[in-house]
Amino acid sequence: MPFFPSLPEDAGVATMWDTFNPKGREALGLFSRSFMRNEGKLTPADKEMIAAYSSLLNDSEYCYAGHSRVAINLGTDPGVFDPLVANIDTAPVRDELKPLLKFIRILTLTPAKVTKADADAVFAAGWDEQSFHEAIAVCARFAMMNRLTLGHGLVVDEERRAADALKMNYGADEGQK
Repeated sequence: MPFFPSLPEDAGVATMWDTFNPKGREALGLFSRSFMRNEGKLTPADKEMIAAYSSLLNDSEYCYAGHSRVAINLGTDPGVFDPLVANIDTAPVRDELKPLLKFIRILTLTPAKVTKADADAVFAAGWDEQSFHEAIAVCARFAMMNRLTLGHGLVVDEERRAADALKMNYGADEGQK
């Protein structure tokens, strides 16, 4: 049950934004659409995996539930998330993703400890600046969303999260999820 008495028991992110800051919902949608579905070296599935991974590291069940499903719908192996948390080096992801995910882990858990050597490892794995920037933007977006959902006490509705994951495309009405 949400912590805010004005929110219904089944409140989701859209209800939270619409209740307290509809302009914020619109702005977040614009922000999200600017990078979440860009095609490039970092695919939309990769970005959703980063979103889910960051959310899992932050113990945000709400965001993890939705974005892990979106990542899977986009082709990510469903068994990837727990191994990523346990040990990136042995996780079943492409080798070039591992330095990027190590960077994301540090940025999520101990952001002040990110170093140039961490960034250099990402570039050495072949990532371009645009892709690296987008990975950082995904991590930053989910640091914010994890704190919003946790702070408002939003609870995962498994049935709704599964339905939302099928339609989540960062369209004008869905960019805030």
